[in-house]
Amino acid sequence: MSAGRCDEVRAVRLMAWTQALQRWWQRRQLLNQQWTDARYVVVDIETSGLDVNQDVMLAIAWIEVRPPCLEYQSARYFVLDSAADTSHDLKQSPVVHGLVQRDFNESTDSRPVLQELAQVLEGAILVCHHTHLDWQFLQVAARDHGMKLSPLGWFDTLQFELRRLRNQQHHIPRGSLTLAAARGRYRLPDYHAHHAFNDAVACAELMLAQGYQYAGSAKASVKNLLQVGRVRL
Repeated sequence: MSAGRCDEVRAVRLMAWTQALQRWWQRRQLLNQQWTDARYVVVDIETSGLDVNQDVMLAIAWIEVRPPCLEYQSARYFVLDSAADTSHDLKQSPVVHGLVQRDFNESTDSRPVLQELAQVLEGAILVCHHTHLDWQFLQVAARDHGMKLSPLGWFDTLQFELRRLRNQQHHIPRGSLTLAAARGRYRLPDYHAHHAFNDAVACAELMLAQGYQYAGSAKASVKNLLQVGRVRL
């Protein structure tokens, strides 16, 4: 390799290292800010099943949160073209989600939806109720389109509630970790469940209730909050 070529390679590597260092520093600064100063993107997806290798996303919704407010103007809901092909089995979706084949006649191409979501997630905390499952489906869909989703961090309202209940009791009754059951313990109103938009809003309200209960009057950081609602991905 010529000397000139070696210099080019070193310059490219140095630039990549510098950019990685800048991203690391920016992420550290964001994680150290007060949790109420951060931006959160609450996502809910509806799928044809629970197997990420065989099932598909049917619908997706998200809403941005800047504590203490839900930003309804940012809310988005899409029925995706994943199941527009009649060869895909909707399984229990008509019963669980209320989605039937005709709902996909005017479905949206998932690529621009994921592109928009990727932009929204930059510098934000991704929030879900059962993040592990939703994140798996999102990653597969993004990878299929050659994209990468890079949120600042992840907060799981289900994991937060699980840890809270474990600190209070030894036995956790079946069904006590559903979104509706968790909301009930914070005296939040009932929603019609299993619709992506309704569930995204319901999860956003739950996250705020959990955050304020955890932090109280203390100035908890984003990092502190994520440690309580952390999830292994």
